[in-house]
Amino acid sequence: MQKAKSVRFVLHNQNHTVTPSDVAPETTLLEYLRDYEHMKGTKYMCLEGGCGACVVSVTTKHPVTKRTITFAVNSCLVSVYSCEGWHIQTVDGIGNNQIGYHPVQKVLAEFNGTQCGFCSPGMVMNMYALYESNNNLTMKEVETSFGGNMCRCTGYRPILTAFKSLAKDADKEILGEYPDIEDLNVCDTANCQRICQTMCKRKSVSTALHLSSSNSKWFKVFSINEIFDVLKANPNKSYQLVAGNTARGVYHDFNGHPKLYIDITSVKNLLVDVVTADNLMVGANKSLTEAMELFQNTAETNGFDYLAKLADHIKLVAHVPVRNIGTLAGNLSIKHERNEFPSDIFLIFETVGAKMTIVNANKTEKVRDLLSYLTLDMKNKVIKNFILPKLSKSYKYQSYKIMPRAQNAHAMVNAGFLLKLDEHEVVQSIRIVYGGINSSFVHATKAEKYLVGKSIFDNNTLQGAFKALDEELQPDDALPEPSPLFRKKLAIALFYKFVLSITPSNKVSPENKSGGQLLQRPVSTGVQDFQTNQSLYPLTEAIPKLEALGQTSGEIEYISDLPNSVDQLFACFVTAKAPANYTIANIDTSEALKEDGVISFFGAKDILGPNSFVPSNTNYPEGFIPPGLHLVPEEVFCSGTVKYYFQPVGIIVAKTQELAERAADLVKVTYNPSTKKPLLTVREVLAANDPNRVSEEASMKATSKGNDVKHIIKGRYDMTPQYHYHMETQICCVIPNEGNLDIYPGTQWMDIIQTSVASILKIKENRINIKVKRVGGAFGAKITRNAQVACAAALAAHKLQKPVKMRLSFTANMDVVGKRYQTASDYEVGLNDKGEIQYLNDKFYFDYATGGNEPIIAFCIPAISSSYKHDTWDITGYYTNTDNAPGVWMRAPGHANVVAMSETIMEHIALEMGKPALEIRLANMSQNENKKLIQFINELRQTSDYDNRLKAAEEFNKTNRWMKKGLSLVPMTFPFVYVGGLNSIVAIYAGDGSVAVSHGGIEIGQGINTKVAQVCAYALKIPLNMVSVKASNNLVSPNNTLTGASLTSECVCYATLKACEILTARMKPVKDKMKNPTWEELVKECQKEYVELVATYMYSPNEPPQAYDIYGVCITEVEVDILTGIHQITRVDILEDTGTSMSPLIDIGQVEGAFIIGLGLWTTEKIVLDKEGRLLTNRTWNYKIPCALDIPIDFRVRFPKNNPNSVGVLNSKTTGEPALCLACSIPCAIRQAVASARSAADPKASKWYPFSGPSDVENTFLNSLNDCKQYTL
Repeated sequence: MQKAKSVRFVLHNQNHTVTPSDVAPETTLLEYLRDYEHMKGTKYMCLEGGCGACVVSVTTKHPVTKRTITFAVNSCLVSVYSCEGWHIQTVDGIGNNQIGYHPVQKVLAEFNGTQCGFCSPGMVMNMYALYESNNNLTMKEVETSFGGNMCRCTGYRPILTAFKSLAKDADKEILGEYPDIEDLNVCDTANCQRICQTMCKRKSVSTALHLSSSNSKWFKVFSINEIFDVLKANPNKSYQLVAGNTARGVYHDFNGHPKLYIDITSVKNLLVDVVTADNLMVGANKSLTEAMELFQNTAETNGFDYLAKLADHIKLVAHVPVRNIGTLAGNLSIKHERNEFPSDIFLIFETVGAKMTIVNANKTEKVRDLLSYLTLDMKNKVIKNFILPKLSKSYKYQSYKIMPRAQNAHAMVNAGFLLKLDEHEVVQSIRIVYGGINSSFVHATKAEKYLVGKSIFDNNTLQGAFKALDEELQPDDALPEPSPLFRKKLAIALFYKFVLSITPSNKVSPENKSGGQLLQRPVSTGVQDFQTNQSLYPLTEAIPKLEALGQTSGEIEYISDLPNSVDQLFACFVTAKAPANYTIANIDTSEALKEDGVISFFGAKDILGPNSFVPSNTNYPEGFIPPGLHLVPEEVFCSGTVKYYFQPVGIIVAKTQELAERAADLVKVTYNPSTKKPLLTVREVLAANDPNRVSEEASMKATSKGNDVKHIIKGRYDMTPQYHYHMETQICCVIPNEGNLDIYPGTQWMDIIQTSVASILKIKENRINIKVKRVGGAFGAKITRNAQVACAAALAAHKLQKPVKMRLSFTANMDVVGKRYQTASDYEVGLNDKGEIQYLNDKFYFDYATGGNEPIIAFCIPAISSSYKHDTWDITGYYTNTDNAPGVWMRAPGHANVVAMSETIMEHIALEMGKPALEIRLANMSQNENKKLIQFINELRQTSDYDNRLKAAEEFNKTNRWMKKGLSLVPMTFPFVYVGGLNSIVAIYAGDGSVAVSHGGIEIGQGINTKVAQVCAYALKIPLNMVSVKASNNLVSPNNTLTGASLTSECVCYATLKACEILTARMKPVKDKMKNPTWEELVKECQKEYVELVATYMYSPNEPPQAYDIYGVCITEVEVDILTGIHQITRVDILEDTGTSMSPLIDIGQVEGAFIIGLGLWTTEKIVLDKEGRLLTNRTWNYKIPCALDIPIDFRVRFPKNNPNSVGVLNSKTTGEPALCLACSIPCAIRQAVASARSAADPKASKWYPFSGPSDVENTFLNSLNDCKQYTL
């Protein structure tokens, strides 16, 4: 067999060779693509296989079958050394402007499936690989294959619609038929008779690798004997058997830095499977994807039908790219090393009684059970295969995995049950296996022993089993995992669900029967209903984003894609690993600075001016800071007393990003402790009764009080923080240039970057040059927060006079940057018998934490009551100062908090009084002041068939104890005001008449550039393709306000319109002298007559557009599995008032995307801190935004027709934020469903339970009042 000293693979049909002298084994494929080949399409983001931004496609020969196979992988997990023999395609290579776009790229763009675009390359490559591997895809297969691709902007619906249009069973009437589907050029590689790609031409050669770098060695082997030969030749050296390497996505330090890497992906005897008379032997190194396929096929063999359920369970493990390379043995190895890991493979194999064959260094094979494997010393041993038994029809098998979202999440609790019954339904044997209880718990042995010999379908037997489970299940308290109480109760409920699932129909009551079922999700659908006006085109035309194809091809450039200079440096924060109130005693950088390539450390003492990234001269818009409030200095680096855990104390500067991050961990900061305990929640602050931490910001006083008080209801409402989850983390690049600084920040506000950098460096603002083309998502996190990163990078660049790029890792981004304001409210409401509010007293609190430079209470108070009569409402808003990172604006800041607060009160009233929630809402509306809103409510009520669906849900709940449905109709009045100034400059080029625009807004995914281009083309009466929108910069748009609060698109569109009007007026005298000139002729003539063909205009609040209200109504229907706490959103109908939409597809995307962020806020996204304030949910592993299968199954969005906004810009209304407020209909609907379960569990209990953070699985389950004493047949 050949032995090679280099790794060879094909990238975009070009041969590549990697040698240890150039690239280390620890280098990932992602690093190779970006840092060595300088390809910008594949993105950095989480670096743990949790976001999908780095997905690429791989084609290779299967080691055993020799079939050509194509699959998606996370390039951030794969070592470039593992790519031996691969043919790799990235988004850069499959299509672009030069060679033409691939149909997958085109379809995503044309279906408006991009916004910020940072996730788009990964989406494209996941679909590309999926289609290359299977040209017979169904819509269901497409929809379930994107669990590993996160998108924060779009809400997934247009992405799924786009890709489902390529499926064989696509509904052409609904999805449309993609015209270039024949261009997909899918090759039936199993029976390929033509020469196509380089991969097909290459002869398959088994090449062993033996590569040596300075710190480690890499071997590729083809037999088990070769594994042991390598180990024998390198005794006592640490080693890693490399297959998928996906464990690093779970535990970053899983393998440390071994001296030997042994690639075992081509070891044939670890991949073969054999069906015998008694069992199935499965190669241990089989990928999870291959195992699923094997199990599905073998399930047709008598005695192995249970394998289909094993395959179904494996579908819930991670996501497609991880399953493509992650292996059975690899998953078990994680469990072996970290017993607390809730391995699904271990669970299902242990449940069915699987065995494993282990080979030792003496080539001796031994069959072991999985339990003994957990404590076995595996040094110099290899798992060869797994042995799964045949099971007769007398066996009943089922397994469950309960996750915080539908896909790509580890189990909170997983469970497997295998029961053998005799002909009298008496238990002969039973295996009860749980994961997620504690690190040592596997079998519920007490319950197993109790059940043997008993009739399982007997209520007394069940109660005895529940008692045994209650005694032996002792979950540990292991934050950020769910509470021990929940996990114990859930584990018991799963056993009950299993029993219900196998109980004969004649032995289970009809109302309990559905409890044995799981929620079934069909393929999702969507409806987008809007109006356009062809006479105004391209204004009001439904077009995709102008940048869409550039985003789906990876051609457009983000800040991290800027080319690195020869002397490029990189920076990383050193953060305080200490609670608030500790003081820094010493910062020891000696170990870090010893590292070769580490340049310097900068801290607070190195700052030349004031140590604040929000300087006193920050140009906030007039009125932005309410009366009585003032700017709060926020330190770039901690100067002494730690204000919050993970506060930056300085930066390390090094020659690579990876080195800077590694060196930052070597900096040793010592602290003087404090006896002052950190206060981390609003409730803790209120309990402390410290007047210095609670301040009133604004209020709305009642002008009257009703005198018909028959009912008094008191309640509370709590909302936890939410992380922005912008796909491009905080980033800035600073380049010294002739005494100036060229800054490329990932910001929503250029001006604060200019003022803050100038302030900390004590230089003039005119020496700061800022340019922003686009930002990969922001949602408010980059208004003021990016200034801290920019100041840090600028300090290093200024001091060292070298370019410095600073990109926060996903974890650092979560640790350092604040979140959406946590909120608390205490209210008391007096009512008459009709549910009309006689008085309402509400004190609510927003936590500005250690900040306060993004105040919002005064702005959002009107939103609390604007949908209702409020003369009897007395509302006071306070801000608190906890010891957390400063609270930050996040999409619909404040408004989302308070709209949910008022709707909570309405829901609470309804359930306490036993009246329909809509009846309560309408009873408290004014027929005059809320006329438009009532009109929209009635309209949606009719078009959605709300009343009949509500009755159907009520009937369903009467006949189903453990499955419940809930509907909620939530109205919204979103007050919108204009603030700040924004520029636009329009330039016409005489050579061909083309037009360029630059404006003061920032393209963050909201489609601002597309709207500006449409307005410009409309105003100048030219084709849209004549308009180009250039990067924003602080020369063209100085002193401009922030991009956010939904106002920027309208303001820059107005400024663009006025600039165009100036140009049109200048050109008119020339045009009047000509006879029907073409645009190009007119422009040329104007140039000859020295007409100035460039105009600028600044929008200000003094312009004619006036404040207005945005109305919206949302009806959400959910189904809740009471025995698990899992829900699914079966249907959402949104009617949102958009006036005359300037760009309907853009606005639809904004509404859908905002709503899904709200879905995450209210159902899956839970921030967990330890008692010191350390963030525990700071990874994709434990912080879960919604994924593709969490969105509504039936998602309908409609814009009212013939509904111009006479006081808005071009009759439009804003769309970026309001729909997020409507998402509170989801937890309201969940409460309607759970109310039925609470009544059944305890008729004396209140049907209502308060909002206390997201209505996640745990919250829903525990508030359903489940009691195992009620678990009967």
